Amino acid sequence: MAEAEPFLSASWYRIRHLRPRLREHAEVRLHRYRGAPWYVLTDPLTGRVHRLAPPAWALIAALDGTSTVDEVWTEISATQGEAALGQDQVIALLGQLHAADLLQGDAPPDTHEIFERHGRLARRKLTQNLLNPMALRFRLWNPDRFLTRLLPLVGPLFSRWGFALWLALVGSATVLVAQHWPDLTAHLGDRVLAEGNLLLLAVILPAIKLLHELGHGFAVRRRGGAVHDMGVMFLVLLPLPYIDASAASGFRSRWDRVVVGAAGMMVELAIGALATFIWVAIEPGFARSIAFNVMLAAGATTILFNANPLLRYDGYYMLADAIEIPNLAQRATQYWGQLVETHLFATPPQQAHPHTPGERAWFLFYAPAAWLYRQAVMLSIALFLAGEYFTIGMALALWTLATGLVLPMAKMLRHVVASPRLRRHRARAVGLTFGAIAGLAALLLLVPAPLHTSAQGVVWLPEAAIVRAGTDGVVTRLLATPGTALAPGDAVSESEDPFLAARLARAQARVAEFEARLPAERFTNRVEAAITETELAQARAELAHEQRRQANLVARARAAGTLAIARPADLPGRYLKEGEILAYALPEDGPRIIRAAIPQDDIDLVRSRLLSVQVKLAGHLADALPARLVREVPGGRDELPSRALATTGGGAFAPHPRDPDGLRTLARVFQVDIELSPGAPAEAFGARAHIRFEHAWEPLGDQLWRRLRQLLLTRLQA
Repeated sequence: MAEAEPFLSASWYRIRHLRPRLREHAEVRLHRYRGAPWYVLTDPLTGRVHRLAPPAWALIAALDGTSTVDEVWTEISATQGEAALGQDQVIALLGQLHAADLLQGDAPPDTHEIFERHGRLARRKLTQNLLNPMALRFRLWNPDRFLTRLLPLVGPLFSRWGFALWLALVGSATVLVAQHWPDLTAHLGDRVLAEGNLLLLAVILPAIKLLHELGHGFAVRRRGGAVHDMGVMFLVLLPLPYIDASAASGFRSRWDRVVVGAAGMMVELAIGALATFIWVAIEPGFARSIAFNVMLAAGATTILFNANPLLRYDGYYMLADAIEIPNLAQRATQYWGQLVETHLFATPPQQAHPHTPGERAWFLFYAPAAWLYRQAVMLSIALFLAGEYFTIGMALALWTLATGLVLPMAKMLRHVVASPRLRRHRARAVGLTFGAIAGLAALLLLVPAPLHTSAQGVVWLPEAAIVRAGTDGVVTRLLATPGTALAPGDAVSESEDPFLAARLARAQARVAEFEARLPAERFTNRVEAAITETELAQARAELAHEQRRQANLVARARAAGTLAIARPADLPGRYLKEGEILAYALPEDGPRIIRAAIPQDDIDLVRSRLLSVQVKLAGHLADALPARLVREVPGGRDELPSRALATTGGGAFAPHPRDPDGLRTLARVFQVDIELSPGAPAEAFGARAHIRFEHAWEPLGDQLWRRLRQLLLTRLQA
């Protein structure tokens, strides 16, 4: 249960005799958020916005510069009853408005204090910039007059007709992108990170972002807002323009605020759509490269950053306005902090966190989701860059870990150890916090956890069940019909080689010649006889080879089974090379071999720490069949045993875009053969199988560290 905040304050004497009033330039609008009234106080000089509850606004509105704070508070408290603000809340409210330069009093201003406050604000902004690599901002210019002057020319684009034109443009471009998606994404990393292309992007991206920000500015001006701040921000270390459109927070209609947030992205998508039409229409060259980079800059950054509500960009403000939860990220973080202090540390909050049931659900979801997405995006970008530019990528990765994990942990520990709010429950807070850290460390580093790897394979026939052509030749006839039961050695087909008879006759003639010469030379010339014996041996070997080729013109089964031939009617008259597959002798009890492809990251575990193997066949996914590893190809290769294992066939391996057969892969794979145990259900040759390799248990920390090392080595090509 929340502990009531004291209504009176020991510090009240410091402000009770002051006679402040709101500055004349401040603007106030009444908004409704989820049905509740709120007063939005806007400073048009700075664009800063403050949201006040009705009791707070009643107090501020009553401060006229002639009555003291104590007189106004006493009068307001008598009329508001339990809803009235406590003295500490009044002190905090006046301090907040004073820090924002929205209050003026009867006493002359303290110049030294004003400059000191300005310095603290500047230092706070600099610290925020350094702690957030995605939000470095530096103010340069006041664009309000410029936007006002051009508004009559741009205004028609913000009408319904302008929106219809935008929909038609972007919709048509989306269809074209879907049609040309393989061409757009082929070798994307190499194309984007090439030095020449990076220079081109460095020029194109700021230009597009300038138009993006002007879209925000014009949207604000068209609805009567002021725009006084324009400058440069750094997005992943790239300088980009920005416009402060926070004046839109004062708009009464939430949909006006949403339109302002969407305006910049709509401008970018329109530019990207025009670039798509150009990219499709022109031939490859420099102009097409520019169009591609415009599409990339206008599309990728919009989807990954601006449109995503989990980052503090346009999508976030649009979401907050659409669901009527201002300061969603800040309030979600505060709500989680209060949950921890209240339910774990047993510390009653000084003031209950204001929220409705609908807001509570958003708070619970948003804070962890935004943190996870922000870290994932930054680390992905860092690894992407590190593959080509190691120093930049690693610096960004370390920065992300420091600002997203190390510093928040340090702040949390400092709060637990030194916060005055926890003084009565310090032992519990410290014990739970450090106990949780110790428990997590033990769980990661000491407690063994199950370890397994997975792979996909296809039902494969043993080599003996494959009937191959014994030699080069043209198939003349089939000696067995499909479906016939074969025994080892049974003839399957007969072929002919028109050149084989001539080679055989020549070999027989040479053997006869040497055999006829040899007896006479043994008595006349022993040296010639020795040479003839050597030539006779070679001739006999050649004859034996040709005789074997003649015998191999009849293809025979090497194992018992049922004969299966793909398109048997097409086989006669077809030329087959030696070793080419001709037919199959399917075992009566079905295939027992699974040929699987294992990624390079998992092959070491399969080789050195394998305990057991289980297989699930595509037609019997409910049954986990025991199996054993019987064969492993020692070296990795870039070829799959079947197209079913490539992503184009539903598998896990990306095929090489230049391989028409779809068997070559971008990364090395290792092939293994797995034998099913007797009694397994029969499955068609080539069917998919899912394999699970069970390994010796090890702590989760070791498992995570292995995957992290593999990821770094893969991305850095070490």
